[in-house]
Amino acid sequence: MKRFRLFLISFLACAILPLSAQNNKLRVPDSSVIRKALVENWFEQPLENVRQNHTELRANSIGQVFQVRLEETPEIFSIIVAPETAISVDLYTQDGIQKKKVNEYPPDAPGSWILMKDSVTGKAIRIRYYFAADSDVYVQFYPGGNKTLADYVIQGCFAARGVPIGVSFDYFYTASFASVLSLTEKSLPWQYADIHPEQYHGNLVMVNGIKKNLARIKQVKDGCYDEQGKPVYIGGKLAGEPRDVDLEDVKNDILTMNHSGFTKWVVDGTIVPVSGTYTYLAPLLRPTTSVSPLGVAGIRGQDESLFHSLDWTRNLAAASVSIKTRRNYLYEQTGVDVNIEPFSAEVSAKGITSVAGYIKNSGYEIKYLKPLLYVLGVSEPTYFYLAAVRRTVKAGDGRPEFKVFDSSAVIFPYFDKNCQFGCTVFENGQEMTIAQFTKKYPDCFIHLTRVLSSDRFSPL
Repeated sequence: MKRFRLFLISFLACAILPLSAQNNKLRVPDSSVIRKALVENWFEQPLENVRQNHTELRANSIGQVFQVRLEETPEIFSIIVAPETAISVDLYTQDGIQKKKVNEYPPDAPGSWILMKDSVTGKAIRIRYYFAADSDVYVQFYPGGNKTLADYVIQGCFAARGVPIGVSFDYFYTASFASVLSLTEKSLPWQYADIHPEQYHGNLVMVNGIKKNLARIKQVKDGCYDEQGKPVYIGGKLAGEPRDVDLEDVKNDILTMNHSGFTKWVVDGTIVPVSGTYTYLAPLLRPTTSVSPLGVAGIRGQDESLFHSLDWTRNLAAASVSIKTRRNYLYEQTGVDVNIEPFSAEVSAKGITSVAGYIKNSGYEIKYLKPLLYVLGVSEPTYFYLAAVRRTVKAGDGRPEFKVFDSSAVIFPYFDKNCQFGCTVFENGQEMTIAQFTKKYPDCFIHLTRVLSSDRFSPL
Protein backbone atom coordinates (compact mmCIF):
# COMPACT_ATOMS: atom_id res chain seq x y z
CA MET A 1 0.00 0.00 0.00
CA LYS A 2 2.84 2.39 0.87
CA ARG A 3 4.55 1.73 -2.47
CA PHE A 4 1.27 2.32 -4.30
CA ARG A 5 0.75 5.59 -2.43
CA LEU A 6 4.28 6.74 -3.24
CA PHE A 7 3.72 5.81 -6.88
CA LEU A 8 0.60 7.96 -6.99
CA ILE A 9 2.48 10.84 -5.41
CA SER A 10 5.30 10.59 -7.94
CA PHE A 11 2.84 10.16 -10.80
CA LEU A 12 0.85 13.26 -9.97
CA ALA A 13 3.82 15.32 -8.90
CA CYS A 14 5.50 14.75 -12.24
CA ALA A 15 2.26 15.51 -14.08
CA ILE A 16 1.88 18.94 -12.46
CA LEU A 17 5.48 20.06 -12.86
CA PRO A 18 4.98 22.11 -16.04
CA LEU A 19 2.28 24.15 -14.31
CA SER A 20 4.00 24.76 -11.01
CA ALA A 21 7.70 25.01 -11.73
CA GLN A 22 9.80 28.14 -11.54
CA ASN A 23 12.88 28.99 -13.53
CA ASN A 24 14.88 25.76 -13.83
CA LYS A 25 15.33 23.52 -16.84
CA LEU A 26 14.04 20.43 -15.01
CA ARG A 27 10.88 22.35 -14.12
CA VAL A 28 10.98 21.44 -10.44
CA PRO A 29 8.81 23.41 -7.94
CA ASP A 30 11.14 25.85 -6.18
CA SER A 31 10.97 26.95 -2.54
CA SER A 32 13.94 29.34 -2.41
CA VAL A 33 11.79 32.44 -1.79
CA ILE A 34 10.06 30.67 1.09
CA ARG A 35 13.33 29.42 2.59
CA LYS A 36 14.79 32.92 2.74
CA ALA A 37 12.14 33.77 5.33
CA LEU A 38 12.87 30.63 7.37
CA VAL A 39 16.59 31.01 8.05
CA GLU A 40 16.43 32.84 11.38
CA ASN A 41 13.53 31.02 13.06
CA TRP A 42 13.94 27.55 11.57
CA PHE A 43 17.39 26.84 10.13
CA GLU A 44 19.64 28.60 12.67
CA GLN A 45 17.80 27.69 15.86
CA PRO A 46 18.54 24.80 18.27
CA LEU A 47 16.14 21.88 18.33
CA GLU A 48 14.26 23.04 21.44
CA ASN A 49 13.41 26.31 19.69
CA VAL A 50 12.49 24.67 16.40
CA ARG A 51 10.04 22.50 18.31
CA GLN A 52 8.16 25.64 19.27
CA ASN A 53 7.46 26.40 15.60
CA HIS A 54 4.15 25.22 14.21
CA THR A 55 3.83 23.42 10.90
CA GLU A 56 2.91 26.06 8.36
CA LEU A 57 1.95 26.51 4.73
CA ARG A 58 3.67 29.08 2.55
CA ALA A 59 3.44 29.94 -1.14
CA ASN A 60 6.24 30.79 -3.55
CA SER A 61 6.09 33.68 -6.01
CA ILE A 62 3.87 31.80 -8.48
CA GLY A 63 1.46 30.46 -5.87
CA GLN A 64 2.86 26.95 -5.43
CA VAL A 65 2.13 25.94 -1.82
CA PHE A 66 4.79 24.31 0.39
CA GLN A 67 4.54 22.90 3.87
CA VAL A 68 7.25 23.70 6.41
CA ARG A 69 7.55 21.16 9.23
CA LEU A 70 9.85 19.42 11.69
CA GLU A 71 10.41 15.67 11.79
CA GLU A 72 12.58 13.85 14.33
CA THR A 73 14.41 10.58 14.84
CA PRO A 74 16.51 9.76 17.92
CA GLU A 75 19.70 10.98 16.19
CA ILE A 76 18.56 13.52 13.60
CA PHE A 77 15.98 16.25 13.24
CA SER A 78 14.90 17.38 9.80
CA ILE A 79 13.36 20.63 8.65
CA ILE A 80 11.29 19.82 5.59
CA VAL A 81 9.99 22.22 2.96
CA ALA A 82 7.73 20.08 0.76
CA PRO A 83 5.47 21.05 -2.16
CA GLU A 84 1.75 20.44 -2.10
CA THR A 85 0.89 17.37 -4.15
CA ALA A 86 -2.61 16.21 -5.02
CA ILE A 87 -3.14 12.47 -4.85
CA SER A 88 -6.22 10.51 -5.83
CA VAL A 89 -7.65 8.19 -3.18
CA ASP A 90 -10.59 5.78 -3.12
CA LEU A 91 -13.40 6.86 -0.79
CA TYR A 92 -15.76 4.02 0.16
CA THR A 93 -19.37 5.19 0.56
CA GLN A 94 -22.83 3.63 0.60
CA ASP A 95 -23.05 4.43 -3.11
CA GLY A 96 -19.80 2.65 -3.92
CA ILE A 97 -16.23 3.79 -4.47
CA GLN A 98 -15.66 7.45 -5.25
CA LYS A 99 -12.44 9.18 -6.27
CA LYS A 100 -11.31 12.07 -4.13
CA LYS A 101 -8.31 14.38 -4.40
CA VAL A 102 -6.28 14.83 -1.22
CA ASN A 103 -3.43 17.29 -0.77
CA GLU A 104 -0.27 15.89 0.80
CA TYR A 105 3.28 17.13 1.31
CA PRO A 106 5.62 14.17 0.77
CA PRO A 107 9.21 14.81 1.85
CA ASP A 108 10.64 13.16 -1.27
CA ALA A 109 8.43 14.61 -4.01
CA PRO A 110 10.04 16.67 -6.80
CA GLY A 111 10.76 20.09 -5.28
CA SER A 112 11.15 18.90 -1.68
CA TRP A 113 14.06 20.37 0.31
CA ILE A 114 15.35 18.92 3.60
CA LEU A 115 17.86 20.25 6.14
CA MET A 116 19.11 17.49 8.46
CA LYS A 117 20.85 18.32 11.75
CA ASP A 118 22.31 16.38 14.67
CA SER A 119 19.75 16.19 17.49
CA VAL A 120 22.42 16.46 20.22
CA THR A 121 24.91 18.98 18.86
CA GLY A 122 22.62 20.87 16.50
CA LYS A 123 25.28 20.74 13.79
CA ALA A 124 24.09 20.59 10.19
CA ILE A 125 24.57 17.18 8.57
CA ARG A 126 23.29 17.69 5.03
CA ILE A 127 20.80 19.45 2.77
CA ARG A 128 18.94 17.35 0.24
CA TYR A 129 17.13 18.44 -2.95
CA TYR A 130 14.59 16.12 -4.58
CA PHE A 131 13.97 16.75 -8.27
CA ALA A 132 12.99 13.44 -9.93
CA ALA A 133 9.72 11.53 -10.14
CA ASP A 134 11.62 8.66 -8.52
CA SER A 135 12.18 9.52 -4.87
CA ASP A 136 15.39 7.45 -4.74
CA VAL A 137 17.11 10.00 -6.97
CA TYR A 138 18.39 13.22 -5.37
CA VAL A 139 21.37 15.51 -4.76
CA GLN A 140 22.70 16.43 -1.34
CA PHE A 141 25.25 18.85 0.10
CA TYR A 142 27.15 18.62 3.37
CA PRO A 143 30.05 20.25 5.24
CA GLY A 144 33.44 18.62 4.72
CA GLY A 145 35.99 20.44 6.84
CA ASN A 146 36.22 23.92 5.38
CA LYS A 147 34.60 22.77 2.14
CA THR A 148 31.10 21.95 0.96
CA LEU A 149 30.76 18.55 -0.70
CA ALA A 150 28.06 17.16 -2.99
CA ASP A 151 26.60 13.73 -3.80
CA TYR A 152 24.36 12.62 -6.67
CA VAL A 153 22.46 9.52 -5.55
CA ILE A 154 20.50 7.07 -7.71
CA GLN A 155 18.58 4.38 -5.83
CA GLY A 156 21.12 4.04 -3.06
CA CYS A 157 24.22 4.25 -5.28
CA PHE A 158 26.48 7.27 -5.66
CA ALA A 159 26.80 8.48 -9.25
CA ALA A 160 28.97 11.23 -7.75
CA ARG A 161 30.30 11.38 -4.21
CA GLY A 162 32.15 14.02 -2.20
CA VAL A 163 32.46 16.50 -5.06
CA PRO A 164 33.85 19.84 -3.77
CA ILE A 165 31.53 22.80 -4.35
CA GLY A 166 32.97 26.30 -4.18
CA VAL A 167 30.38 27.89 -1.89
CA SER A 168 29.67 27.80 1.84
CA PHE A 169 27.23 25.22 3.19
CA ASP A 170 24.69 27.81 4.32
CA TYR A 171 24.44 29.01 0.72
CA PHE A 172 22.07 26.07 0.21
CA TYR A 173 19.72 27.33 2.93
CA THR A 174 18.28 29.67 0.32
CA ALA A 175 19.66 28.48 -3.03
CA SER A 176 17.07 27.86 -5.72
CA PHE A 177 17.15 24.63 -7.65
CA ALA A 178 18.04 26.65 -10.76
CA SER A 179 21.10 27.96 -8.88
CA VAL A 180 22.05 24.43 -7.86
CA LEU A 181 21.86 23.31 -11.49
CA SER A 182 23.98 26.23 -12.64
CA LEU A 183 26.54 25.81 -9.87
CA THR A 184 27.01 22.05 -10.38
CA GLU A 185 26.32 21.75 -14.09
CA LYS A 186 29.83 20.48 -14.87
CA SER A 187 30.61 18.73 -11.59
CA LEU A 188 27.54 16.51 -11.07
CA PRO A 189 26.14 14.00 -13.62
CA TRP A 190 22.96 15.86 -14.54
CA GLN A 191 22.81 13.89 -17.78
CA TYR A 192 21.00 11.25 -15.72
CA ALA A 193 18.13 13.69 -15.26
CA ASP A 194 17.75 14.35 -18.99
CA ILE A 195 14.71 12.14 -19.60
CA HIS A 196 12.63 12.15 -22.81
CA PRO A 197 9.68 9.73 -22.48
CA GLU A 198 8.96 9.69 -26.22
CA GLN A 199 12.28 7.90 -26.85
CA TYR A 200 11.06 4.66 -25.24
CA HIS A 201 8.47 3.91 -27.90
CA GLY A 202 10.39 0.93 -29.30
CA ASN A 203 10.86 -0.66 -25.89
CA LEU A 204 7.20 -0.21 -24.96
CA VAL A 205 6.02 -1.62 -28.31
CA MET A 206 8.14 -4.69 -27.68
CA VAL A 207 6.95 -5.09 -24.08
CA ASN A 208 3.33 -4.99 -25.23
CA GLY A 209 4.05 -7.38 -28.10
CA ILE A 210 5.72 -9.90 -25.81
CA LYS A 211 2.91 -9.71 -23.26
CA LYS A 212 0.35 -10.51 -25.93
CA ASN A 213 2.25 -13.68 -26.83
CA LEU A 214 3.12 -15.03 -23.38
CA ALA A 215 0.14 -17.39 -23.34
CA ARG A 216 1.65 -19.10 -26.40
CA ILE A 217 4.96 -19.86 -24.69
CA LYS A 218 5.44 -23.32 -23.20
CA GLN A 219 8.60 -24.16 -21.29
CA VAL A 220 10.67 -27.18 -22.25
CA LYS A 221 14.08 -28.35 -21.07
CA ASP A 222 15.87 -27.78 -24.37
CA GLY A 223 14.61 -26.06 -27.47
CA CYS A 224 14.41 -23.06 -29.77
CA TYR A 225 13.33 -22.26 -33.33
CA ASP A 226 15.91 -22.08 -36.10
CA GLU A 227 16.39 -19.54 -38.90
CA GLN A 228 13.34 -20.94 -40.71
CA GLY A 229 11.16 -20.98 -37.61
CA LYS A 230 11.38 -24.77 -37.19
CA PRO A 231 11.74 -26.38 -33.73
CA VAL A 232 15.25 -27.68 -33.02
CA TYR A 233 17.42 -28.68 -30.09
CA ILE A 234 20.05 -26.32 -28.71
CA GLY A 235 22.43 -28.29 -26.51
CA GLY A 236 24.86 -31.17 -26.80
CA LYS A 237 25.14 -33.60 -29.70
CA LEU A 238 21.56 -32.86 -30.78
CA ALA A 239 22.21 -29.14 -31.37
CA GLY A 240 20.38 -28.08 -34.51
CA GLU A 241 18.57 -31.39 -34.92
CA PRO A 242 14.78 -31.33 -35.50
CA ARG A 243 12.72 -31.46 -32.34
CA ASP A 244 9.34 -33.16 -32.02
CA VAL A 245 6.44 -31.00 -30.88
CA ASP A 246 3.06 -32.28 -29.68
CA LEU A 247 0.41 -32.04 -32.38
CA GLU A 248 -1.90 -30.38 -29.86
CA ASP A 249 0.68 -27.61 -29.33
CA VAL A 250 1.04 -27.13 -33.09
CA LYS A 251 -2.74 -27.00 -33.47
CA ASN A 252 -3.04 -24.35 -30.74
CA ASP A 253 -0.10 -22.30 -32.04
CA ILE A 254 1.92 -23.00 -28.90
CA LEU A 255 5.66 -22.28 -29.00
CA THR A 256 7.88 -24.64 -27.01
CA MET A 257 11.28 -23.35 -25.86
CA ASN A 258 13.64 -22.98 -22.92
CA HIS A 259 15.15 -19.73 -21.58
CA SER A 260 17.69 -19.57 -24.43
CA GLY A 261 15.00 -20.19 -27.01
CA PHE A 262 12.93 -17.43 -25.47
CA THR A 263 15.69 -14.81 -25.67
CA LYS A 264 16.29 -15.86 -29.29
CA TRP A 265 12.56 -15.57 -30.00
CA VAL A 266 12.56 -11.98 -28.70
CA VAL A 267 15.64 -10.92 -30.68
CA ASP A 268 14.34 -12.71 -33.79
CA GLY A 269 11.23 -10.55 -33.55
CA THR A 270 13.39 -7.46 -34.12
CA ILE A 271 15.42 -9.07 -36.90
CA VAL A 272 12.87 -10.71 -39.18
CA PRO A 273 11.37 -7.39 -40.40
CA VAL A 274 14.87 -6.49 -41.65
CA SER A 275 16.23 -9.83 -42.89
CA GLY A 276 13.15 -11.93 -43.58
CA THR A 277 14.67 -14.80 -41.58
CA TYR A 278 15.50 -15.59 -37.97
CA THR A 279 18.97 -16.00 -36.49
CA TYR A 280 21.00 -19.13 -37.27
CA LEU A 281 21.69 -21.46 -34.36
CA ALA A 282 25.34 -22.46 -34.88
CA PRO A 283 26.85 -18.93 -34.51
CA LEU A 284 24.97 -18.47 -31.23
CA LEU A 285 26.88 -21.39 -29.67
CA ARG A 286 30.31 -19.93 -30.46
CA PRO A 287 32.45 -19.58 -27.28
CA THR A 288 33.21 -16.01 -26.24
CA THR A 289 35.54 -16.82 -23.33
CA SER A 290 38.57 -18.97 -22.73
CA VAL A 291 39.66 -20.58 -19.47
CA SER A 292 42.64 -22.58 -18.30
CA PRO A 293 42.06 -26.28 -19.00
CA LEU A 294 43.64 -27.07 -15.63
CA GLY A 295 41.38 -24.79 -13.56
CA VAL A 296 38.01 -25.62 -12.03
CA ALA A 297 36.12 -24.07 -14.96
CA GLY A 298 38.33 -25.86 -17.48
CA ILE A 299 37.87 -29.26 -15.88
CA ARG A 300 34.14 -28.78 -15.38
CA GLY A 301 33.80 -27.40 -18.89
CA GLN A 302 34.87 -30.72 -20.35
CA ASP A 303 31.60 -32.26 -19.18
CA GLU A 304 29.19 -29.32 -19.28
CA SER A 305 28.94 -25.79 -20.62
CA LEU A 306 29.64 -23.25 -17.88
CA PHE A 307 29.21 -20.20 -20.11
CA HIS A 308 26.19 -21.12 -22.20
CA SER A 309 23.90 -18.15 -21.46
CA LEU A 310 26.85 -15.70 -21.56
CA ASP A 311 27.91 -16.95 -25.02
CA TRP A 312 24.30 -17.14 -26.18
CA THR A 313 23.34 -13.58 -25.21
CA ARG A 314 26.58 -12.09 -26.54
CA ASN A 315 26.24 -13.84 -29.88
CA LEU A 316 22.55 -12.95 -30.16
CA ALA A 317 23.36 -9.28 -29.61
CA ALA A 318 26.19 -9.50 -32.15
CA ALA A 319 23.85 -11.13 -34.68
CA SER A 320 21.43 -8.26 -34.23
CA VAL A 321 24.19 -5.75 -34.98
CA SER A 322 25.33 -7.72 -38.03
CA ILE A 323 21.88 -8.03 -39.55
CA LYS A 324 20.83 -4.44 -38.88
CA THR A 325 24.09 -3.00 -40.26
CA ARG A 326 24.28 -5.57 -43.11
CA ARG A 327 27.88 -6.43 -42.16
CA ASN A 328 29.14 -9.59 -40.49
CA TYR A 329 30.58 -9.04 -37.03
CA LEU A 330 31.88 -11.39 -34.39
CA TYR A 331 30.90 -10.61 -30.83
CA GLU A 332 34.35 -9.16 -30.05
CA GLN A 333 33.91 -6.52 -32.77
CA THR A 334 30.51 -5.20 -31.71
CA GLY A 335 30.82 -3.55 -28.30
CA VAL A 336 27.52 -5.09 -27.20
CA ASP A 337 28.70 -5.83 -23.65
CA VAL A 338 27.47 -3.39 -21.01
CA ASN A 339 30.56 -2.54 -18.96
CA ILE A 340 29.92 0.98 -17.68
CA GLU A 341 30.78 1.84 -14.08
CA PRO A 342 28.57 4.80 -13.13
CA PHE A 343 28.71 4.29 -9.35
CA SER A 344 31.55 4.72 -6.87
CA ALA A 345 29.80 3.64 -3.66
CA GLU A 346 26.48 2.59 -2.15
CA VAL A 347 24.46 3.22 0.99
CA SER A 348 24.14 -0.08 2.85
CA ALA A 349 23.44 -1.39 6.34
CA LYS A 350 27.19 -1.07 6.96
CA GLY A 351 27.18 2.61 5.96
CA ILE A 352 28.78 3.82 2.75
CA THR A 353 30.68 1.03 1.02
CA SER A 354 32.49 0.69 -2.30
CA VAL A 355 30.77 -0.70 -5.41
CA ALA A 356 32.62 -3.45 -7.26
CA GLY A 357 31.44 -2.36 -10.71
CA TYR A 358 31.76 -4.45 -13.87
CA ILE A 359 33.82 -7.66 -13.79
CA LYS A 360 34.87 -9.03 -17.17
CA ASN A 361 33.03 -12.20 -18.18
CA SER A 362 30.97 -12.02 -14.98
CA GLY A 363 29.00 -8.77 -15.13
CA TYR A 364 27.55 -6.98 -12.11
CA GLU A 365 26.38 -8.05 -8.68
CA ILE A 366 22.61 -8.33 -8.99
CA LYS A 367 21.99 -5.90 -6.11
CA TYR A 368 23.22 -3.09 -8.38
CA LEU A 369 21.03 -4.09 -11.30
CA LYS A 370 18.15 -1.66 -10.72
CA PRO A 371 20.25 1.53 -10.35
CA LEU A 372 22.36 0.38 -13.29
CA LEU A 373 19.25 -0.05 -15.43
CA TYR A 374 18.07 3.42 -14.38
CA VAL A 375 21.30 4.87 -15.77
CA LEU A 376 21.08 2.74 -18.91
CA GLY A 377 17.44 3.72 -19.36
CA VAL A 378 18.39 7.40 -19.36
CA SER A 379 21.56 7.12 -21.43
CA GLU A 380 20.51 4.39 -23.91
CA PRO A 381 16.75 4.87 -24.41
CA THR A 382 16.55 2.89 -27.65
CA TYR A 383 18.07 -0.34 -26.30
CA PHE A 384 16.87 -3.36 -24.35
CA TYR A 385 19.16 -5.86 -22.66
CA LEU A 386 19.83 -9.58 -22.67
CA ALA A 387 20.77 -10.77 -19.20
CA ALA A 388 22.93 -13.82 -18.59
CA VAL A 389 22.68 -15.09 -15.00
CA ARG A 390 25.80 -16.49 -13.33
CA ARG A 391 25.20 -18.70 -10.28
CA THR A 392 27.58 -20.26 -7.81
CA VAL A 393 26.97 -24.01 -7.58
CA LYS A 394 28.17 -26.31 -4.82
CA ALA A 395 29.46 -29.45 -6.48
CA GLY A 396 28.35 -31.86 -3.77
CA ASP A 397 30.79 -34.48 -5.01
CA GLY A 398 33.86 -33.41 -3.08
CA ARG A 399 34.97 -31.04 -5.81
CA PRO A 400 35.18 -27.23 -5.42
CA GLU A 401 32.15 -25.02 -6.02
CA PHE A 402 31.97 -23.51 -9.49
CA LYS A 403 30.32 -20.67 -11.42
CA VAL A 404 27.87 -21.34 -14.22
CA PHE A 405 25.89 -19.17 -16.65
CA ASP A 406 22.74 -21.25 -17.03
CA SER A 407 19.83 -18.79 -17.26
CA SER A 408 18.96 -15.81 -19.41
CA ALA A 409 16.32 -13.09 -19.52
CA VAL A 410 15.28 -10.02 -21.48
CA ILE A 411 15.08 -6.64 -19.71
CA PHE A 412 13.33 -3.46 -20.86
CA PRO A 413 14.04 -0.26 -18.90
CA TYR A 414 11.93 2.79 -19.76
CA PHE A 415 10.49 6.04 -18.46
CA ASP A 416 6.77 6.60 -18.88
CA LYS A 417 5.06 9.84 -19.90
CA ASN A 418 5.18 11.02 -16.29
CA CYS A 419 8.96 10.56 -16.05
CA GLN A 420 8.54 7.52 -13.80
CA PHE A 421 11.17 4.81 -14.19
CA GLY A 422 9.90 1.36 -15.05
CA CYS A 423 11.54 -1.94 -15.89
CA THR A 424 9.96 -5.10 -17.26
CA VAL A 425 11.75 -8.45 -17.19
CA PHE A 426 10.81 -11.51 -19.25
CA GLU A 427 12.34 -14.89 -18.51
CA ASN A 428 11.40 -18.13 -20.22
CA GLY A 429 7.93 -16.87 -21.12
CA GLN A 430 7.23 -15.31 -17.73
CA GLU A 431 6.87 -11.60 -16.94
CA MET A 432 8.30 -10.25 -13.70
CA THR A 433 9.39 -7.03 -12.05
CA ILE A 434 13.02 -6.16 -11.49
CA ALA A 435 12.43 -6.73 -7.76
CA GLN A 436 11.11 -10.25 -8.42
CA PHE A 437 14.03 -11.01 -10.72
CA THR A 438 16.53 -9.79 -8.13
CA LYS A 439 14.86 -11.85 -5.42
CA LYS A 440 14.90 -14.95 -7.60
CA TYR A 441 18.68 -14.78 -8.07
CA PRO A 442 20.17 -13.54 -4.77
CA ASP A 443 23.96 -13.19 -4.69
CA CYS A 444 24.21 -13.90 -8.42
CA PHE A 445 26.00 -11.91 -11.11
CA ILE A 446 24.18 -10.53 -14.14
CA HIS A 447 25.94 -9.93 -17.44
CA LEU A 448 24.16 -7.57 -19.84
CA THR A 449 24.40 -7.15 -23.60
CA ARG A 450 22.57 -4.42 -25.47
CA VAL A 451 20.20 -4.88 -28.42
CA LEU A 452 18.54 -2.11 -30.41
CA SER A 453 14.79 -2.14 -29.83
CA SER A 454 12.26 -2.04 -32.66
CA ASP A 455 8.78 -0.64 -33.10
CA ARG A 456 8.33 -3.22 -35.88
CA PHE A 457 8.54 -6.14 -33.47
CA SER A 458 7.24 -9.25 -35.26
CA PRO A 459 7.93 -12.47 -33.34
CA LEU A 460 7.31 -15.98 -34.64
